[in-house]
Amino acid sequence: MGMKDKFDNRDNTDSMAKETKSGKLQKFRDGDIIFREEELHPYMYKILKGKVALYVNYEHDHENILGILKDEQFFGEISMLTGKPQVYTAVALSDALIMKVDEEQLDQFLSENRSNTMNILRSMAKLIVAQNLDISLLMKDIKAIVKELPEDNRLDPKIAMRLKQYQLKYVEKSYTPELSFFEAKT
Repeated sequence: MGMKDKFDNRDNTDSMAKETKSGKLQKFRDGDIIFREEELHPYMYKILKGKVALYVNYEHDHENILGILKDEQFFGEISMLTGKPQVYTAVALSDALIMKVDEEQLDQFLSENRSNTMNILRSMAKLIVAQNLDISLLMKDIKAIVKELPEDNRLDPKIAMRLKQYQLKYVEKSYTPELSFFEAKT
C-alpha cells in the first residue's frame, strides 16, 4: 500500500505516525491543532498534503490569522532552531499529511531533500519580515494615538515614558533594511 493509499484510508482515524530517518510522517484531520502558541515544540514541519493555518491568539480575543500554508511549505522551523516556544498556533484546515523533523534529523532531512533548503530559508525570512512589519505598524499606531490625545487628556508622564521605552526597545530590535524598503513604498 503506497503513501497516498495510507493517507486516504478513512478507517485509520488515529494520527498516522511513520518514522523515517529524516522525519516522522503524521496525519492530521481538518481542525486538529498541531501545536499551540507558547508551547515548546522543537520541530520543523513540512506539509506533504493538505493545508495548515497559522494563528496568533487562537480561540481568544483578537484572534488573528497569519497565513494559510499548503503543500511543500514549512512551519515551526524557528522554534526548532532557537529552542524557544512557538509564536503561533498551527491548525490543520483540511486533512493533512505532514513530515515532522526534529533537530537531530535535520541533517538527514536536508541531505535527502536538498531542494528544500531554499524553501526553508524563504519561509523563515518571510516570517521575520512579516513580524518586523507588524512591530513597525504597531509603533506607528502608538505614536499616532498619543499625538491625537487632547492636551487635557495627555498621558501620565510615567506612562508616556514607558511607551517611548517600548518603542525604542522594539524598533531597535526589529529594524532591518527590508523595513526601510517597505516603508519607502508606503
